[in-house]
Amino acid sequence: MKVPFNIEFSLKRSIRAIATAVCAVVLTSGAAFAQDGAGETESKLMVGFKSGFNLADMRTATDVGYFTENGGNGKNFAPQIHVFGRYNFTKWVGAELELGWVQNAFTTFTNTETTYRTNNFQANALVNVRIPVLSVYHPRFYIGPSYNYNAYVYSRQTGSAYGYNFDQTFEVTNDFSPHDFGVIVGTGLQFDVKFATLLLDARYRHGLSKAIRTRGNSVNSVAPLSNASGISDVAFMVGLGFSL
Repeated sequence: MKVPFNIEFSLKRSIRAIATAVCAVVLTSGAAFAQDGAGETESKLMVGFKSGFNLADMRTATDVGYFTENGGNGKNFAPQIHVFGRYNFTKWVGAELELGWVQNAFTTFTNTETTYRTNNFQANALVNVRIPVLSVYHPRFYIGPSYNYNAYVYSRQTGSAYGYNFDQTFEVTNDFSPHDFGVIVGTGLQFDVKFATLLLDARYRHGLSKAIRTRGNSVNSVAPLSNASGISDVAFMVGLGFSL
């Protein structure tokens, strides 16, 4: 199934919109970074959103982790956005539930160049621990399981054959597994500002499931990928939290 090229244009617009929102949050809150946190009390319940970008990689059968050279695959940037709710059991330990949309993108290089983009609905259950450092920046560490439901995938192939250049886009959702279980580890900072809490987040997600179906591949779309391949990504986000 051929996919209209305006899908890619709309993705570019969404990336620009997220980047604009991120810049607006940082600029709006920047003046409050130096506020003294003395005497503040932290609410038990916080809700909010985070948005940003991830750099994804398809790990082949012999690759162990994200930083392993995988011989022919390339990492690509893609957007993501989450809403979250956090409950703090104490000042130092809390539990966080995230729900969101994550796109992962990666490229394979053979006789053609093929870029895949997976669109996932993601749910994460994280244990959030505040690092015991005296600082207004409230550094945190978190870890927990992650689940992706892969709703839609398309691939874009570019190259040349028999003297002709080609640029083709296909829907390849059925070539990928719909379910991907993984684990997230990350760290972050949070700043108390006048109207909310500004959140900065850096994380790594390691996919534990096989991303490629063992049969039913269409148009030979995933031929360069192993059935044992998995998807990992490093993500950077900024967001706002509101105490209730």
